Amino acid sequence: MKLKAIVLAGMLAFGVNSSYAGSFVSLTQGVGGDLSLANGGLKNGINNPNRDIFYIENLTSTTYLSGYEYGSDAGVVATALNYRTFATTAGNPTISTGTLTLVDWRVTENVTLLPGVAQGTVFDFVYRDSADGKLVFGTRYLNVVDNDQEINYLYRQGAGDNPSVAWTFLSDYDLRMYQAGQTNDFTYDPVVDFTNGIIRQKADISVSEGNPWSGLYLVKTDAVNYGLGANAIGYYQAGEEGQSIVGGFMSGFIATPVPEPENYALLMAGLGIVGAAARKRKTK
Repeated sequence: MKLKAIVLAGMLAFGVNSSYAGSFVSLTQGVGGDLSLANGGLKNGINNPNRDIFYIENLTSTTYLSGYEYGSDAGVVATALNYRTFATTAGNPTISTGTLTLVDWRVTENVTLLPGVAQGTVFDFVYRDSADGKLVFGTRYLNVVDNDQEINYLYRQGAGDNPSVAWTFLSDYDLRMYQAGQTNDFTYDPVVDFTNGIIRQKADISVSEGNPWSGLYLVKTDAVNYGLGANAIGYYQAGEEGQSIVGGFMSGFIATPVPEPENYALLMAGLGIVGAAARKRKTK
């Protein structure tokens, strides 16, 4: 069931020009608040990235932040991620390109899973997509301890409206995104409840199984602003192989709403008062 990342890298090298890879995939609310694969509330990728609906191709022209590393190439930070997507409309493949330009990023080390065990490092990114001007939030979890503990789900809270998801490689040891849906559930139930504003991205991030790091997991939103929020990023071990069911949430970047027109008016009025007072002081 587990697919080693080195195999994924080989597949990528074999078929980078395939017209069957994916793009950002929109997530739905399922039917009646129930998510399942049957009604499209949960969506699955597949092992071959060249036919994975979630996979966007990270082109060689991508640029990276120099002078920053965390354990070999694990800590790469893409500052201008040039990507290619594929879609099929009326049987005709369409190839599109874009650039995710880094707006902000942060890293949290020594993230615990079991009590007292610094299991992982979490990267948190904000990008702007040149294709449509939208904000894209990126998560990358590095499992750094070989102790049979794994991360089965990553979550992004505060993702805004109309989210879509994708993933790509940042290294040869990155693991694909298995599944995505709008839920905070941490079980393996085939039908789960819809949760507004929370994106669950499934994986199997394990040092012991040869899948030590996640790929760059992306969530695109309609929001135009962002900020820091509590419980923005979640990670969970769901007990797939008898391990403890443990996890947690941590602060990170979230989408923030655009101020309403009346708030803009109040802001401008306030700035006008401040400006008038400043001019008055200057003339005295």
